[in-house]
Order: sequence, then structure tokens, then C-alpha cells
Amino acid sequence: MNLPCPTVEQLERALSVARALREAGRDDDQLGWALECLHHRCADLEALLVLVDRYLRFGMPEHELAQMRRLADRLREHGAGGARGDCREGDLGL
Repeated sequence: MNLPCPTVEQLERALSVARALREAGRDDDQLGWALECLHHRCADLEALLVLVDRYLRFGMPEHELAQMRRLADRLREHGAGGARGDCREGDLGL
């Protein structure tokens, strides 16, 4: 199924509702937690994509290469099977 992506406003609203569910202790199915976790993971992937694109176009100074490595390490830690309380645990197998 090919669904359109939410607008920025729709995503902000969904994240707000997800946060409210978690804070109220009503996130029984962990949907709010999953949405927030995936949102953070996507943000890191997008940041990594920007660095990779810059590297492919222009090469990369050492400090930017180190930043790329840190992002890749963080993405490995994100893992879809991370602990419920911490979105940054697990293994992506990158």
C-alpha cells in the first residue's frame, strides 16, 4: 500500500497525542511509544542522509566524517527491538 506521508502539522499533532497518551499512562498498545521512537529514528536517518549526500558530492573533512560515524552508531543503537523505556537500545544490524 502506498500512502501519502503526513504533513508537518499532522505529524506534530500525532506526536503530541502520542506523548499525551504516554504521559497519561494510557498507551497500552505502545502505539504512542512506537510513533515517537520511529520519529526519532527517522530524524537520525535523515541527518545521516544529508551527511552521506554531502560526502558523495564533495568529500568530507574529518570532523564531518566523525559526525557521520556517530549518527551511524546511534542508528545501530535505535533498533526496532529497543527496550520500551529507551528508544536507543537494540541492534539495527548496520
